[in-house]
Amino acid sequence: MNKSSALEMYQQIHNNAIVYDAVCPLAQKEESLSDWINGGATVIAPTIGGGGECTETMRSIGVWNQRLRTRKDELLLVTKVEDMERAKSQGKLGIIFHFQGTLPIGKDLGLVEIYYRLGVRVMQLTYNVKDFVGDGCEETGNGGLSDFGKKLIQEMNRVGMVVDLSHTGHRTTMEAIEVSDSPCVFSHSNCNPIFKSNRNIKDDQIKAVTANGGVIGVTAFPPVVSQKAQSTMDQVIAHFDHIANLVGVDHIGFGSDYFQGQHPYATVEQANQSYSSSVNSGRWKPETYPPPPYIYPEGIETPDKLPNLTLSLLEHEYSPEEVTKILGSNFMRVYKEVWK
Repeated sequence: MNKSSALEMYQQIHNNAIVYDAVCPLAQKEESLSDWINGGATVIAPTIGGGGECTETMRSIGVWNQRLRTRKDELLLVTKVEDMERAKSQGKLGIIFHFQGTLPIGKDLGLVEIYYRLGVRVMQLTYNVKDFVGDGCEETGNGGLSDFGKKLIQEMNRVGMVVDLSHTGHRTTMEAIEVSDSPCVFSHSNCNPIFKSNRNIKDDQIKAVTANGGVIGVTAFPPVVSQKAQSTMDQVIAHFDHIANLVGVDHIGFGSDYFQGQHPYATVEQANQSYSSSVNSGRWKPETYPPPPYIYPEGIETPDKLPNLTLSLLEHEYSPEEVTKILGSNFMRVYKEVWK
Protein backbone atom coordinates (compact mmCIF):
# COMPACT_ATOMS: atom_id res chain seq x y z
CA MET A 1 0.00 0.00 0.00
CA ASN A 2 1.41 3.43 -0.92
CA LYS A 3 1.96 6.06 1.73
CA SER A 4 -1.01 8.25 0.85
CA SER A 5 -3.42 5.30 0.92
CA ALA A 6 -2.00 4.15 4.26
CA LEU A 7 -2.38 7.64 5.71
CA GLU A 8 -6.01 7.73 4.67
CA MET A 9 -7.00 4.52 6.42
CA TYR A 10 -4.55 3.67 9.23
CA GLN A 11 -6.42 5.52 11.97
CA GLN A 12 -9.69 3.81 11.05
CA ILE A 13 -8.03 0.39 11.07
CA HIS A 14 -6.35 1.14 14.39
CA ASN A 15 -9.60 2.38 15.92
CA ASN A 16 -11.57 -0.66 14.75
CA ALA A 17 -9.02 -3.29 15.75
CA ILE A 18 -8.57 -4.90 19.14
CA VAL A 19 -5.09 -3.55 19.86
CA TYR A 20 -3.19 -5.77 22.30
CA ASP A 21 0.19 -5.08 23.90
CA ALA A 22 1.33 -8.51 25.13
CA VAL A 23 3.83 -7.32 27.75
CA CYS A 24 4.34 -3.92 29.35
CA PRO A 25 6.10 -3.63 32.73
CA LEU A 26 5.74 0.17 32.54
CA ALA A 27 2.03 -0.25 33.29
CA GLN A 28 2.95 -0.94 36.91
CA LYS A 29 3.23 2.86 37.07
CA GLU A 30 -0.43 3.79 37.21
CA GLU A 31 0.11 7.22 35.69
CA SER A 32 1.38 5.59 32.49
CA LEU A 33 -1.94 3.85 31.74
CA SER A 34 -3.30 7.00 30.11
CA ASP A 35 -0.62 6.67 27.42
CA TRP A 36 -1.97 3.28 26.29
CA ILE A 37 -5.50 4.69 26.37
CA ASN A 38 -4.41 7.68 24.27
CA GLY A 39 -2.61 5.28 21.90
CA GLY A 40 -5.79 3.36 21.20
CA ALA A 41 -4.81 0.18 23.06
CA THR A 42 -7.68 -2.16 23.87
CA VAL A 43 -5.87 -4.62 26.15
CA ILE A 44 -2.44 -4.68 27.79
CA ALA A 45 -0.56 -7.28 29.84
CA PRO A 46 1.27 -5.60 32.72
CA THR A 47 4.04 -7.57 34.40
CA ILE A 48 2.42 -8.04 37.78
CA GLY A 49 4.79 -10.76 38.99
CA GLY A 50 7.74 -12.94 38.21
CA GLY A 51 10.64 -11.18 39.89
CA GLY A 52 9.46 -11.69 43.45
CA GLU A 53 8.31 -14.57 45.60
CA CYS A 54 4.73 -15.36 46.61
CA THR A 55 4.19 -12.68 49.27
CA GLU A 56 5.48 -9.87 47.07
CA THR A 57 3.41 -11.13 44.15
CA MET A 58 0.24 -11.25 46.23
CA ARG A 59 0.82 -7.62 47.19
CA SER A 60 1.13 -6.73 43.50
CA ILE A 61 -2.13 -8.52 42.71
CA GLY A 62 -3.74 -6.65 45.59
CA VAL A 63 -2.57 -3.32 44.18
CA TRP A 64 -4.04 -4.18 40.79
CA ASN A 65 -7.32 -5.35 42.29
CA GLN A 66 -7.67 -2.02 44.07
CA ARG A 67 -6.79 -0.19 40.86
CA LEU A 68 -9.42 -2.15 38.96
CA ARG A 69 -12.04 -1.36 41.61
CA THR A 70 -11.35 2.35 41.86
CA ARG A 71 -11.11 2.80 38.09
CA LYS A 72 -13.83 0.38 37.03
CA ASP A 73 -15.18 2.90 34.51
CA GLU A 74 -11.81 2.85 32.69
CA LEU A 75 -10.24 -0.56 33.40
CA LEU A 76 -11.44 -4.14 33.00
CA LEU A 77 -9.78 -7.36 34.19
CA VAL A 78 -9.47 -9.78 31.29
CA THR A 79 -9.70 -13.50 32.10
CA LYS A 80 -11.35 -14.73 28.89
CA VAL A 81 -11.29 -13.67 25.25
CA GLU A 82 -14.82 -12.32 25.53
CA ASP A 83 -13.47 -9.80 28.04
CA MET A 84 -11.10 -8.47 25.37
CA GLU A 85 -14.09 -7.95 23.10
CA ARG A 86 -16.04 -6.39 25.97
CA ALA A 87 -13.20 -3.96 26.69
CA LYS A 88 -13.37 -2.85 23.06
CA SER A 89 -17.15 -2.43 22.99
CA GLN A 90 -17.20 -0.57 26.32
CA GLY A 91 -14.24 1.67 25.56
CA LYS A 92 -12.21 0.39 28.51
CA LEU A 93 -8.58 -0.68 28.83
CA GLY A 94 -8.43 -4.43 29.40
CA ILE A 95 -5.82 -5.76 31.82
CA ILE A 96 -4.29 -9.26 31.56
CA PHE A 97 -2.25 -10.42 34.56
CA HIS A 98 1.14 -11.63 33.30
CA PHE A 99 4.19 -13.10 35.10
CA GLN A 100 7.75 -12.71 33.78
CA GLY A 101 9.20 -15.76 35.48
CA THR A 102 8.07 -18.51 37.82
CA LEU A 103 9.68 -17.27 41.05
CA PRO A 104 6.20 -16.65 42.53
CA ILE A 105 5.54 -20.41 42.18
CA GLY A 106 8.77 -21.58 43.82
CA LYS A 107 8.36 -25.37 43.77
CA ASP A 108 4.71 -25.39 44.80
CA LEU A 109 2.63 -26.54 41.82
CA GLY A 110 -0.53 -25.88 43.81
CA LEU A 111 0.08 -22.16 43.40
CA VAL A 112 -0.54 -22.38 39.65
CA GLU A 113 -4.27 -22.88 40.13
CA ILE A 114 -4.39 -20.28 42.91
CA TYR A 115 -2.81 -17.66 40.66
CA TYR A 116 -5.14 -18.67 37.85
CA ARG A 117 -8.15 -18.16 40.13
CA LEU A 118 -6.70 -14.74 41.01
CA GLY A 119 -6.65 -13.81 37.32
CA VAL A 120 -3.16 -14.70 36.07
CA ARG A 121 -3.48 -15.92 32.49
CA VAL A 122 0.06 -15.88 31.04
CA MET A 123 3.26 -17.02 32.76
CA GLN A 124 6.80 -16.86 31.40
CA LEU A 125 8.95 -19.84 32.32
CA THR A 126 12.22 -18.05 33.14
CA TYR A 127 13.72 -14.58 33.22
CA ASN A 128 17.20 -14.83 31.66
CA VAL A 129 18.73 -17.05 34.37
CA LYS A 130 18.24 -20.60 35.59
CA ASP A 131 15.29 -21.33 37.84
CA PHE A 132 13.48 -24.48 38.99
CA VAL A 133 11.89 -24.81 35.54
CA GLY A 134 14.96 -24.64 33.30
CA ASP A 135 17.60 -22.34 31.85
CA GLY A 136 17.07 -18.74 30.88
CA CYS A 137 18.44 -17.31 27.65
CA GLU A 138 21.54 -15.87 29.37
CA GLU A 139 22.72 -19.24 30.70
CA THR A 140 25.77 -20.41 28.75
CA GLY A 141 25.16 -24.08 29.58
CA ASN A 142 21.85 -24.14 27.66
CA GLY A 143 20.37 -26.78 29.95
CA GLY A 144 16.92 -28.06 29.18
CA LEU A 145 13.59 -28.27 30.94
CA SER A 146 13.70 -29.78 34.43
CA ASP A 147 11.38 -32.54 35.62
CA PHE A 148 9.66 -29.91 37.74
CA GLY A 149 9.35 -27.71 34.65
CA LYS A 150 7.55 -30.50 32.79
CA LYS A 151 5.07 -30.88 35.66
CA LEU A 152 4.61 -27.09 35.80
CA ILE A 153 3.73 -26.91 32.10
CA GLN A 154 1.31 -29.81 32.46
CA GLU A 155 -0.38 -27.99 35.35
CA MET A 156 -0.53 -24.76 33.36
CA ASN A 157 -2.15 -26.71 30.52
CA ARG A 158 -4.65 -28.23 32.93
CA VAL A 159 -5.85 -24.95 34.44
CA GLY A 160 -5.67 -22.99 31.17
CA MET A 161 -2.67 -20.71 31.65
CA VAL A 162 -0.60 -19.71 28.61
CA VAL A 163 3.07 -20.82 28.55
CA ASP A 164 5.28 -17.84 27.64
CA LEU A 165 8.80 -18.63 26.38
CA SER A 166 10.38 -15.17 26.17
CA HIS A 167 13.67 -14.75 28.11
CA THR A 168 13.97 -18.56 28.15
CA GLY A 169 16.92 -20.64 26.95
CA HIS A 170 16.94 -22.30 23.56
CA ARG A 171 16.86 -25.92 24.69
CA THR A 172 14.32 -25.18 27.42
CA THR A 173 11.95 -23.52 24.95
CA MET A 174 12.21 -26.36 22.45
CA GLU A 175 11.50 -28.98 25.12
CA ALA A 176 8.67 -26.89 26.59
CA ILE A 177 6.95 -26.74 23.20
CA GLU A 178 7.17 -30.54 22.97
CA VAL A 179 5.76 -31.05 26.47
CA SER A 180 2.91 -28.54 26.19
CA ASP A 181 -0.44 -29.80 24.94
CA SER A 182 -1.49 -26.19 24.30
CA PRO A 183 0.06 -23.55 22.01
CA CYS A 184 2.89 -21.58 23.58
CA VAL A 185 3.86 -17.96 22.88
CA PHE A 186 6.89 -15.72 22.87
CA SER A 187 5.21 -12.61 24.27
CA HIS A 188 8.09 -10.25 23.47
CA SER A 189 10.96 -11.68 21.43
CA ASN A 190 12.67 -10.56 18.24
CA CYS A 191 14.53 -12.51 15.57
CA ASN A 192 18.14 -13.56 16.01
CA PRO A 193 18.81 -13.70 12.24
CA ILE A 194 17.87 -9.99 12.04
CA PHE A 195 19.77 -8.89 15.14
CA LYS A 196 21.97 -11.25 17.14
CA SER A 197 21.19 -11.19 20.86
CA ASN A 198 20.79 -13.80 23.57
CA ARG A 199 17.30 -12.36 24.02
CA ASN A 200 16.30 -12.97 20.41
CA ILE A 201 15.05 -16.29 19.07
CA LYS A 202 16.29 -18.49 16.27
CA ASP A 203 14.41 -19.79 13.25
CA ASP A 204 13.99 -23.28 14.71
CA GLN A 205 12.28 -21.77 17.76
CA ILE A 206 10.00 -19.70 15.53
CA LYS A 207 9.08 -22.75 13.45
CA ALA A 208 8.55 -24.97 16.49
CA VAL A 209 6.28 -22.61 18.42
CA THR A 210 4.18 -21.76 15.39
CA ALA A 211 3.84 -25.40 14.29
CA ASN A 212 1.62 -25.83 17.35
CA GLY A 213 -0.33 -22.65 16.61
CA GLY A 214 1.67 -20.25 18.76
CA VAL A 215 2.43 -16.56 18.30
CA ILE A 216 5.55 -14.37 18.60
CA GLY A 217 5.15 -10.84 19.89
CA VAL A 218 7.68 -8.59 18.17
CA THR A 219 9.11 -6.19 20.75
CA ALA A 220 10.32 -2.59 20.71
CA PHE A 221 12.80 -2.96 23.60
CA PRO A 222 15.81 -1.06 22.18
CA PRO A 223 18.69 -3.51 22.87
CA VAL A 224 16.99 -6.32 20.92
CA VAL A 225 15.89 -4.34 17.84
CA SER A 226 19.24 -3.16 16.47
CA GLN A 227 22.62 -1.75 17.45
CA LYS A 228 21.43 1.84 17.08
CA ALA A 229 20.82 3.94 20.19
CA GLN A 230 17.40 4.64 18.70
CA SER A 231 16.21 2.22 16.06
CA THR A 232 14.17 3.22 13.04
CA MET A 233 10.69 1.91 12.42
CA ASP A 234 12.06 0.01 9.43
CA GLN A 235 14.38 -1.90 11.76
CA VAL A 236 11.40 -2.90 13.91
CA ILE A 237 9.38 -3.96 10.86
CA ALA A 238 12.29 -6.14 9.71
CA HIS A 239 11.49 -8.48 12.60
CA PHE A 240 7.82 -8.65 11.60
CA ASP A 241 8.89 -9.36 8.01
CA HIS A 242 11.22 -12.16 9.02
CA ILE A 243 8.50 -14.03 10.92
CA ALA A 244 5.96 -13.41 8.16
CA ASN A 245 8.31 -14.77 5.50
CA LEU A 246 9.26 -17.78 7.61
CA VAL A 247 5.91 -18.94 9.02
CA GLY A 248 3.21 -16.49 7.94
CA VAL A 249 1.37 -13.48 9.32
CA ASP A 250 -0.99 -15.61 11.44
CA HIS A 251 1.79 -16.06 14.00
CA ILE A 252 2.79 -12.45 14.68
CA GLY A 253 1.74 -10.10 17.46
CA PHE A 254 3.23 -7.19 19.38
CA GLY A 255 4.67 -7.02 22.90
CA SER A 256 6.17 -3.58 23.41
CA ASP A 257 8.13 -4.23 26.62
CA TYR A 258 7.76 -0.57 27.54
CA PHE A 259 9.27 -0.47 31.02
CA GLN A 260 9.95 1.80 33.98
CA GLY A 261 13.60 2.43 33.11
CA GLN A 262 13.01 3.88 29.67
CA HIS A 263 13.13 7.44 28.42
CA PRO A 264 11.17 9.64 29.13
CA TYR A 265 9.58 7.90 32.15
CA ALA A 266 12.85 7.56 34.08
CA THR A 267 15.49 10.19 34.73
CA VAL A 268 19.07 9.34 33.78
CA GLU A 269 19.84 8.74 37.45
CA GLN A 270 16.84 6.46 37.92
CA ALA A 271 17.64 4.50 34.76
CA ASN A 272 21.25 4.00 35.82
CA GLN A 273 20.24 2.86 39.31
CA SER A 274 17.81 0.34 37.86
CA TYR A 275 20.41 -0.87 35.38
CA SER A 276 23.07 -1.35 38.08
CA SER A 277 20.61 -3.31 40.19
CA SER A 278 19.73 -5.63 37.29
CA VAL A 279 23.38 -6.22 36.37
CA ASN A 280 24.52 -6.72 39.96
CA SER A 281 21.76 -9.26 40.57
CA GLY A 282 22.95 -11.26 37.56
CA ARG A 283 19.59 -11.02 35.78
CA TRP A 284 21.06 -8.75 33.08
CA LYS A 285 24.42 -9.20 31.35
CA PRO A 286 26.08 -6.07 29.92
CA GLU A 287 26.77 -7.86 26.62
CA THR A 288 23.03 -8.30 26.08
CA TYR A 289 21.81 -5.21 27.92
CA PRO A 290 23.95 -2.13 27.20
CA PRO A 291 23.56 0.73 29.68
CA PRO A 292 20.86 3.41 29.40
CA PRO A 293 19.39 5.61 28.08
CA TYR A 294 16.71 3.39 26.56
CA ILE A 295 15.03 5.37 23.80
CA TYR A 296 12.40 3.33 21.99
CA PRO A 297 12.24 3.21 18.17
CA GLU A 298 11.29 6.27 16.15
CA GLY A 299 7.55 6.67 15.98
CA ILE A 300 6.72 4.34 18.89
CA GLU A 301 8.81 5.92 21.64
CA THR A 302 5.86 5.74 24.04
CA PRO A 303 2.51 3.87 24.15
CA ASP A 304 0.49 6.87 23.01
CA LYS A 305 2.17 6.54 19.60
CA LEU A 306 0.96 3.01 18.86
CA PRO A 307 -1.10 4.15 15.83
CA ASN A 308 2.23 4.75 14.07
CA LEU A 309 2.89 1.01 14.19
CA THR A 310 -0.37 0.39 12.33
CA LEU A 311 0.60 3.02 9.76
CA SER A 312 4.05 1.54 9.25
CA LEU A 313 2.73 -2.00 8.80
CA LEU A 314 0.34 -0.75 6.11
CA GLU A 315 3.16 1.15 4.40
CA HIS A 316 5.20 -2.08 4.38
CA GLU A 317 2.53 -3.88 2.35
CA TYR A 318 0.65 -5.65 5.12
CA SER A 319 -3.04 -5.72 4.24
CA PRO A 320 -5.66 -4.26 6.60
CA GLU A 321 -6.74 -7.81 7.51
CA GLU A 322 -3.14 -8.82 8.27
CA VAL A 323 -2.58 -5.71 10.37
CA THR A 324 -5.70 -6.48 12.40
CA LYS A 325 -4.36 -9.98 13.06
CA ILE A 326 -0.98 -8.62 14.17
CA LEU A 327 -2.52 -5.96 16.40
CA GLY A 328 -4.47 -8.46 18.45
CA SER A 329 -6.49 -11.23 16.86
CA ASN A 330 -3.57 -13.67 16.49
CA PHE A 331 -2.95 -13.64 20.24
CA MET A 332 -6.70 -13.82 20.81
CA ARG A 333 -6.85 -17.04 18.79
CA VAL A 334 -4.28 -18.67 21.07
CA TYR A 335 -5.92 -17.39 24.23
CA LYS A 336 -9.32 -18.67 23.12
CA GLU A 337 -7.82 -22.14 22.70
CA VAL A 338 -5.88 -22.18 26.00
CA TRP A 339 -7.95 -20.26 28.55
CA LYS A 340 -10.68 -22.21 30.36
